[in-house]
Amino acid sequence: MDSSKKVTLEFEGDALLVRGAALLTDRRARLFFRSILGAEQEDDGYRCPRRRVSLSALALRVYDWLFAHGWEPVGAGDAKTTVRLELERRRSFVRIKEAAQAQKSEGAEFDFSLVDLALQQFGWSAQRELRPHQRAGVAHAVTAINVGNFSVPGAGKTTTTLAAAVTHLQSKTVNLIVVVGPLACFDPWEGETRAAVGSLIRTRRVRGTARQRQATYQQTKANDLLLVSYPTAAADQMLLLDLFDSHDVMLIVDESHRVKRFRGGVWAPALVELAKQAKVRMVLSGTPMPQSGRDLYSQLNILWPDGQLTGTREAFAARVDSRFDDVVREVMPFVSRTPKSALGLPPYTIQHHAVELSGTQAEIYELIENRFRQRISDAATWQDKIDSLRRGRPIRLLQAASNPLTFSSKDTHFHLPELKDRAPTLMERLISYGFSGEVPAKSAAAIDLIREMAERNEKVVCWSNFVVNLDHFRSLVTEILGIPCYQIDGRVPASQDALHSGRTSVTETAGDEDTREAVIHRFLQERGPAVLVTNPASCSESISLHTSCRNAIYLDRTYDCAMFLQSIDRIHRLGLPTDAKVNIHIMDAYLNGRETVDALVEASLTSKSRRMQKLLEGAEILPIELSEDPAVDAEGNLEDLEALLRYLLGQEE
Repeated sequence: MDSSKKVTLEFEGDALLVRGAALLTDRRARLFFRSILGAEQEDDGYRCPRRRVSLSALALRVYDWLFAHGWEPVGAGDAKTTVRLELERRRSFVRIKEAAQAQKSEGAEFDFSLVDLALQQFGWSAQRELRPHQRAGVAHAVTAINVGNFSVPGAGKTTTTLAAAVTHLQSKTVNLIVVVGPLACFDPWEGETRAAVGSLIRTRRVRGTARQRQATYQQTKANDLLLVSYPTAAADQMLLLDLFDSHDVMLIVDESHRVKRFRGGVWAPALVELAKQAKVRMVLSGTPMPQSGRDLYSQLNILWPDGQLTGTREAFAARVDSRFDDVVREVMPFVSRTPKSALGLPPYTIQHHAVELSGTQAEIYELIENRFRQRISDAATWQDKIDSLRRGRPIRLLQAASNPLTFSSKDTHFHLPELKDRAPTLMERLISYGFSGEVPAKSAAAIDLIREMAERNEKVVCWSNFVVNLDHFRSLVTEILGIPCYQIDGRVPASQDALHSGRTSVTETAGDEDTREAVIHRFLQERGPAVLVTNPASCSESISLHTSCRNAIYLDRTYDCAMFLQSIDRIHRLGLPTDAKVNIHIMDAYLNGRETVDALVEASLTSKSRRMQKLLEGAEILPIELSEDPAVDAEGNLEDLEALLRYLLGQEE
């Protein structure tokens, strides 16, 4: 190469010196250094100020620009070390990517005997034998090092990841495991670790006051597994960085879609900084893109925090918007996904139960319908009618079909105030319903179903989207059937961490055991029949009920298909015997023999589930396209609103 093209990079104080006289006569170089970097021209080059980035980052940016434009950049002193280390990281990334690509796409053989030997030597339980898809996941994790496991919910990602972690521990690649995730994932990690390796790995929850958490970090030993919540990881970032500096850490981010926020927030930036100090990194999620492809940005930057998989934020957004298939293709070497079809699960059965509304509930439902009809009759155009319908909150019809008592208080999850209507007839019915003792039709039918299950000594989980309905149904089960009935909703803390922070349980006798973990444990350990009443918003992640519960009853459903399918996954997941019978019972309300809004929800969910099941259960990595606001998905998309409008207008399809 022409010697005039040689350029030297050198740190001097808080600036980067770029020495090369030929740069001064190059128009593109002048534009880059003076206009873009704000550099000062010197006799033999430019002095570049650091500004808002580190000197190392500045040196690498200059190096990349020079190399891309035909110059021959070399470093001197510390700048030389910076460039050398970065080039080695890049070469390492390429080598790992090629190996992972070869293993996944080209069928390169993986010697799993080395993993088997590592697991055996460490003390992995023979009773926790890995299934074929889990072995494939471990092989990928060991080959690609920093990976995302985006297998479907219920595929056993915790076991797969733990096996990969044990392999790294045994090979001395790491000596500490740090799991960051929601509080609900703590119990599954503890249980799986206990079952797989007993006490060989000590699991410790990082919780309590700042002083207590600091003590936990100080007492950390080799082969420990720390469980840290997202808020704690952000709050304790500096303490964790010190811990990462003194240990070889494997960082695991569970339910990683929780850090999907493309801009802002504190969780993702904190985790990216921690990832820079981790030796091995993994992210786990069954739904990595709940909204869009941009949800991958933070998760991929945790895997490779120098931006190798994403580039800049703006560049990634542009690629997602214009060439999303290319984005997926580029990240696939570092991503594994097990589809549900690979789990070998027995199919579940859905049974619909027609329930006739009667008494005051029937009158209330009809009055709510008429209220909507009045609203849309006052609107001039079709679009005006749709807008009026949306403002009237279609979820009110779902409440009426389920339990009119849900109108008596506000619902913070769906942003619903207590219903106060100007029509005296409706308000009189609502007031009288609260004192009548009338049992909602769906609840009565569900009680009969549970009675039959109880006679067979079976457990059942009952789902409703409305907390008031959960409270009421739990009281009915207790009073009418007298069998153990447990409840979980947003008022029940996920674990002891939340309990100790001042939140209280729904039960009147709240104590140290009133957490979601404890409630689920007691429900599953009941030797006889038992009922769990809950809502999808509280039990859609990191919850497994399949070990002793194979029945589900839906007192109501919304238009949110993802929530519905994920709730089914609580009892339809890896570990079911091949002859297990999983039964899904759906209560459908009728009024005077005609269909209600429940029929519209069923038609919508049937249509959506074809696409949604492909996304949630298939082998492809695709965005689900949910809304950030759960109320939007619950009340339906434009097609759902149009179908509801035709229903209210009495128009046939």
